[in-house]
Amino acid sequence: MMRLAGMALLCMTLTGCSLFGYHKVKKASWAPPEEAAAVVFPNSFKEGVHLEGPMMAALEVAMNEFLPPGSELQTQDPDKRMARCLSLRSTYDTHVLQSGDDLFFVWFSPQPARCGLSEPILDGGAVYAIDGQGRILDRR
Repeated sequence: MMRLAGMALLCMTLTGCSLFGYHKVKKASWAPPEEAAAVVFPNSFKEGVHLEGPMMAALEVAMNEFLPPGSELQTQDPDKRMARCLSLRSTYDTHVLQSGDDLFFVWFSPQPARCGLSEPILDGGAVYAIDGQGRILDRR
């Protein structure tokens, strides 16, 4: 009995923090220097999208709740293509609306055509209400 308890304890320590839902975010990969050398940086960001700090923080909170890093959609459908597609952050268009000083609405809208799929999705996105403290107030 003692040996079984010892084995169980060993297995739990080997799995580390994964038992508690800890997930280390994978660092971005860097392109080789020869590819990087061809990049020409813009002189201005005037035409770009500007996200202020609180808006970016709200977007991060909503995205991590909607599609946590490393998560995959589960389905009973034998065709797993849509589930794989909806598990990719790049599938979604993201809209952020600031309402007042510390209220943000973040809407994730799936675009399955990015995965080469044409099936319509009736309820694949979500809208989050996030306050200035980074708390989720509601989801629809």
